[in-house]
Amino acid sequence: MNITWSLIRELEEKVGGGSFYLLDLARFRQNFRDLLTSFTERYPGSSIAYSYKTNYIPRLCRLVEQMGGYAEVVSLLEYELAERIGVNPRKIIYNGPCKGLAGIEKALLAGSVVNLDSLGEVHLVEDVAARYPDRLFPVGLRCNFPVEPGLVSRFGFDIDGAEFGRALKIIGGMANCRLSGLHCHFPTPHKSPASYARRTAKMVELYRAHCRGGNAGFLDIGGGFFSRMNDSLAAQFPFPIPGFDDYAQAIAPQLTNAFPDGGGPELILEPGTALVADTMYFVTKVVDCKEVGTQRVALAAGSVHNIKPTLHNKNLPLQVIGKNGFGGQTGGRCTDITGYTCLENDYLYRGYDGAIDAGDYLVFGNVGAYTVVLKPPFIRPSPAIAAYDAGPGSCEVVRRPESFADVFGTYVI
Repeated sequence: MNITWSLIRELEEKVGGGSFYLLDLARFRQNFRDLLTSFTERYPGSSIAYSYKTNYIPRLCRLVEQMGGYAEVVSLLEYELAERIGVNPRKIIYNGPCKGLAGIEKALLAGSVVNLDSLGEVHLVEDVAARYPDRLFPVGLRCNFPVEPGLVSRFGFDIDGAEFGRALKIIGGMANCRLSGLHCHFPTPHKSPASYARRTAKMVELYRAHCRGGNAGFLDIGGGFFSRMNDSLAAQFPFPIPGFDDYAQAIAPQLTNAFPDGGGPELILEPGTALVADTMYFVTKVVDCKEVGTQRVALAAGSVHNIKPTLHNKNLPLQVIGKNGFGGQTGGRCTDITGYTCLENDYLYRGYDGAIDAGDYLVFGNVGAYTVVLKPPFIRPSPAIAAYDAGPGSCEVVRRPESFADVFGTYVI
């Protein structure tokens, strides 16, 4: 989208001033369609379950529901959000290692997909199934196996361990419970299509061994895919960034080949970053510029916690906008852009080589993943979020700026 000085000033008035996020709904919608099409062209039975934990702005989650996607949640907090948005419980996938009895019972009774993470959760399902003998409870198991040398995940069932076999036996022994699918997700820096091809091959093998009875179920390959990004960000990675088609080609044909009769499982994808990372911008203002030794430093009204709370060392796409469409002066040197906190490592950008001065606006791109959910109430509360869709007059405030009461309302003062 085209972000200009006049648009920023207009949005500042709408959100009440200060820094703010800008959410591009049209881009999110396009990402969703493009990713889904990449897979359905190769395996028609593919579906998207949006990862709420990546960015749970309700306006986004409602858009996923409107587009026919699942809600992928990992807590009762997120489950309740899906309910309030109006998601059909059968379109909620409940993952995560710490669901508890209340969470598992609520989801099972509502007809949601529950992927069990441990033997303890299997026993909780036993408890629920015993109290509701007239209900049938389909469940999934999260599978854990080596996907890269030296990488060990703490989640799910070790498929070569005794507990996996015990889980299968317990589920198979319950009259009103059945294994309807298998799930995996590996939060790993290994995001290559080749890595996804290997995990898909193993998951297909496991599905054929354990889930071929009864109606076709699901095979959930998880998420973790790279998002789209501009050239300046992509150049900071030591390898080419794969696209949606690359992932689809690594995964989907394996199911087509394994189930040529068309009776294969539903292939579920759980993207978060891939859909939302490049759909949000953070807009803040340069407060001051100064010299520190030989280094020029610009102070922003925002913080690194607003744009990369995981504190990675990559420079995000940055546009500096002055009143005349470009930033101020540099003195011929690169500028480090710092944030409002009292932390020495609060750098939003290292070595900006363009014009920049006090009063300019900074627009950081690719800030849609994990920023809203991880930004701490450290020193300053969270800023507003404005959502922008295609067409005039389509801007709406989807989160107001946090107030003193929002931060301290749960404390005794």
